Amino acid sequence: YAGLTSWPVNIYLFLSEGRSNNFYAVFADAQRDYFDINNYQVNAQDATVHDTWQSLYQMINRANGVLENIDNVSFDDPALKTQYKAEVRFLRAFAYFQLVRLWGNVPLVTKVISPAEGIQIKQSLPADIYSFITAEMNAVKDSLPTSYTASTDNGRATEWAVKGVLAKVYLTMAGYPLKQTDKMDSAKALLQEIISNEGSPKLVLVPNYADLFGYKNDNLHNIFEVQYVSGGLGQGSTFPSEVLPNLSLSLVNVTILNSANRLTISQDLLTSYEPGDKRFDITFDTSYTTNDNPPVHGNTPFFKKFVDFGLTTLTSYTDWPENFPLLRYADVLLMYAEILNDQAGTPPQQAIDILNRIRNRAGLPDITPATKSDCDLALQTERRHEFADEGQYWFYLVRTEKAVPVMNAWFQATSQNRTITTDKLVYPIPQTEIQNDSKLTQND
Repeated sequence: YAGLTSWPVNIYLFLSEGRSNNFYAVFADAQRDYFDINNYQVNAQDATVHDTWQSLYQMINRANGVLENIDNVSFDDPALKTQYKAEVRFLRAFAYFQLVRLWGNVPLVTKVISPAEGIQIKQSLPADIYSFITAEMNAVKDSLPTSYTASTDNGRATEWAVKGVLAKVYLTMAGYPLKQTDKMDSAKALLQEIISNEGSPKLVLVPNYADLFGYKNDNLHNIFEVQYVSGGLGQGSTFPSEVLPNLSLSLVNVTILNSANRLTISQDLLTSYEPGDKRFDITFDTSYTTNDNPPVHGNTPFFKKFVDFGLTTLTSYTDWPENFPLLRYADVLLMYAEILNDQAGTPPQQAIDILNRIRNRAGLPDITPATKSDCDLALQTERRHEFADEGQYWFYLVRTEKAVPVMNAWFQATSQNRTITTDKLVYPIPQTEIQNDSKLTQND
């Protein structure tokens, strides 16, 4: 599970959110990977690309080591061994899901190997990686508890976490680049099962959107989340400090890592919200007074969703206690509504009802999309707003084949002299992996 702790910053912030039209990298005063990512100038030497690849394969290697050795360990409770195996296989498959979405063709390693063996392994096709992911998750999806009661088990994957992530895997397979549309039915069945258990722990659309965030809400509502602990233990999060204004806010000893003046929230995102959307003020700060001496008024917008302003014991910008959501119940609902709409000629009432549940919680009125495309656009908008700063929107754009047209339209609207094609939807293989007689082939 320790391998998950780098995901929010590297994968969900920079390689996902930072790739979309939610951010606008204004300038770089030095080598800033986020500038390259946002401007589609990533090269194989970029540290974020390298570090993410390395951390995912380190996580996979640890999982392989556990699975190769666990049967040599005696367990008083055989059921606990079964549970541990299931958790490890799920986490390994989840890591491969990140790899295949980010790089496409990647090596499939299912046992502990030496460095000499490693450089002889070639990439597998995405279809083969996805087959491995689904086989692993299907094998363990019924081997885990639906919930845990002991606080010491906080953060462990549940049956619903595996089935929800597996549904997202199937939905991704149904879209770009595989376009295995039959997988949509597989996703639908899993989502139906989860929704049929609504009201169970973590399977609730929490009435107050703000209650999903803040360290006091850790492990209360999300189906699966990355765990962090503050207190100088080296287990804290840097995520809230990553992109803040270069001003002194009402926080103790917080240093920004990347200024919101350089990597700023796009006007396209800010102006896309409807008036009265309660999520806006929970997600963003656009006007504030600092605690500088004398105070300064700031209006550089920044994501505040994960910034706990009430913390008075924060001692380091790397030591935030707040967890990060990897799967929320709202995501389950929106995926299901997407499938219902995609499989119907006109928007089915159940999809519209789900759409309006999400909107109503945000303080917005019901809408009645008249056409399938109208409903699809409304679902896209709700996904963008519901999960802003959570790294879900970019992956949605890619699998629905909207990334290229959406980004090119945004480039044109903001006078950015560039266009992209589908080759930009994957990242370059890190140069350190290509050299030294490696059998890997670089993404063009």
